[in-house]
Amino acid sequence: MFKSFTVAALISLTSTTVFASEAHSFKADDASTISRVCEVAANQGLSAARKEGARHGVFISRFSETVRCNGEDIRTFAKTQSEVQTEKQASKSKLVAKNSSVATELCMKAAKEGIESLKVYRGQARSLKCNDLPVKQFVQQINKTAL
Repeated sequence: MFKSFTVAALISLTSTTVFASEAHSFKADDASTISRVCEVAANQGLSAARKEGARHGVFISRFSETVRCNGEDIRTFAKTQSEVQTEKQASKSKLVAKNSSVATELCMKAAKEGIESLKVYRGQARSLKCNDLPVKQFVQQINKTAL
């Protein structure tokens, strides 16, 4: 019964691209080499900080604490700042129905509430397609996207 293809679209509300001015949220308080290395670790990651440090004779160990940034080991500091920047970059999307058919409504329900919400429609849901994908695959794809 629900074999017709239904179309729902994901509309991106914000861009996932972060421009250089947004990504560089940390500035060194002074001109010391350690401060510069910490700034690079926060903005570009540990690998870039290692390279920057090596250029100035500061070697960052992979296993033992050698440099501290804002009171914590540079490895932990770089990882924490990377996670914070990733959260800032996260794309927010909104699911929008292109039409008001029953099939589209079921696709929307499955995307928002999960595939289990269609159990009462067992037979019809098996053949349901959303955006040219089987409903189960569609829901998995939606779950990978930040809503």
